[in-house]
Amino acid sequence: MNLLDHGGAELATLLDRRETSSEELVRALHVRADEIAPVLNAFTREFREEALLEARRCDVERARDELRGPLHGLPLTLKDNIDVVGAPSTVGLRADLSRVVTEDAVVVAAARRAGAIVLGKSNVPQGMLSMECDNAIYGATKNPWSAAHVTGGSSSGEGALIASGASVMGFGTDLGGSIRFPAAFCGVVGFKPTQDVWSNQGVQTAIRGQELVRAQVGPMARRSDDIALLLRALPPSAQHAADWRVPPMALAPLPERRLRIGFVDDDGVLPANPAMRRAVREAADHLRAEGMELVPCEPWCTRELTALYLAAVSSDGLGTLRARFGDELPARSLQLMWRLGTLPRAARATAARLLGALGEERIARVVGETGERSVTGFWALAAQREELRVRFEASFRAAGIDALLSPASATPAVPRGMEHDASLSFSYLGVYNLLGLPAGVVPVTTVQPRDTELPPARDRVEKRLAAIAAASTGLPVAVQVAGPRFTDAAVVGLMQRIERAARSTGTYPHTPRWPMQPL
Repeated sequence: MNLLDHGGAELATLLDRRETSSEELVRALHVRADEIAPVLNAFTREFREEALLEARRCDVERARDELRGPLHGLPLTLKDNIDVVGAPSTVGLRADLSRVVTEDAVVVAAARRAGAIVLGKSNVPQGMLSMECDNAIYGATKNPWSAAHVTGGSSSGEGALIASGASVMGFGTDLGGSIRFPAAFCGVVGFKPTQDVWSNQGVQTAIRGQELVRAQVGPMARRSDDIALLLRALPPSAQHAADWRVPPMALAPLPERRLRIGFVDDDGVLPANPAMRRAVREAADHLRAEGMELVPCEPWCTRELTALYLAAVSSDGLGTLRARFGDELPARSLQLMWRLGTLPRAARATAARLLGALGEERIARVVGETGERSVTGFWALAAQREELRVRFEASFRAAGIDALLSPASATPAVPRGMEHDASLSFSYLGVYNLLGLPAGVVPVTTVQPRDTELPPARDRVEKRLAAIAAASTGLPVAVQVAGPRFTDAAVVGLMQRIERAARSTGTYPHTPRWPMQPL
């Protein structure tokens, strides 16, 4: 039996049956970590001695039937910005190495109380701002599916570790797709909970004080069953005492009645390529086979929400980021964002008009929306966010749907060096950060040769999307499921049903994957 072929929920069953031990599992993961380390470079820090001691303790407790919780003896990993006592929490910046961590993040402490074993911490891009994972402290992390493609960001190391089998499951954070991008690009499962359903206390961010769009900690794993296990093991009620922002509530499971699921295959901001649209159709078919009603929907407020997102995160003219970076220069993948965010407003307006006149309307919108604003301007953004939230929720109710199915991104994993060409793909994901809604991605298929041909391009962005599609055969493709606030468990239940059906198809992207295996 290869332990690493099993997901976390299956391993919990094996542990309960005494068919393996926590120590055996931790040792197997250490061997796997040694095997993949030279290729992927995904760990920033490992707690090997501590993990083995904790595994032995868990085994002794299990022998006495003294289980601490549903995660008893299960190992997990953490994104590098999540606090663990005695280890630095970085956002991929050298300045963070001097920060002393004296207390576990609330969600980490809750996981330990439930019996989890912390294996180590995983790599992030510089400033946690890019799809390509590289920084001056720990170097670059590779995608197990292809060294030529990015991992997605910014929970990049988590995606790579879980996909390669060096981690069973882990925690990432998501500000605009930072859990869901790497999960989709690496062929694993990622879930962003409703805002504050899991505590964000002890989780570091690169843009401190920016509260209009907030990051959310959440789980990543190879299987949706493992996400469901983590939600059961770490309910909001288990974190409320340590963080009053977390509601003391239980999460309702998937209703037993017939569900009505809306689906879109394009968000109106960036066209989804054929593989992404096919994945949505296949996922819809899987849910339809489960007896659910699938109804096509129009993208609601996506253009306005995307523009608002860009305006919000750049409204200080990147002053907060520049202060965090200090004398550390931005990586190549961040330089375009750096230049756009710091352009004077008059120069940005002129550039946007010129780009629009040249037919580059998408780039013109990005240039026009980013950049410094006055306090009055920022408050106007906050008011607009509330208006859009009401409109979005009204559209959801008017459609009479329980959840919304969509592409996880406009493209599969992007070739290295092209990440800024597909950066607008966050439009599929970032809207749920602005709205504070639960959303998760689950793999469905892989890119087939027929998926790589796109219609004639209308602008520079579409030309680059065509080049990305042409280089994507064999890569994993995921879909996204989102729902109303506090329907987290129900959204994950839908992900479980999609995955269960998709795993039996011939094109499902099975993991663990040995790094750089031929596609």
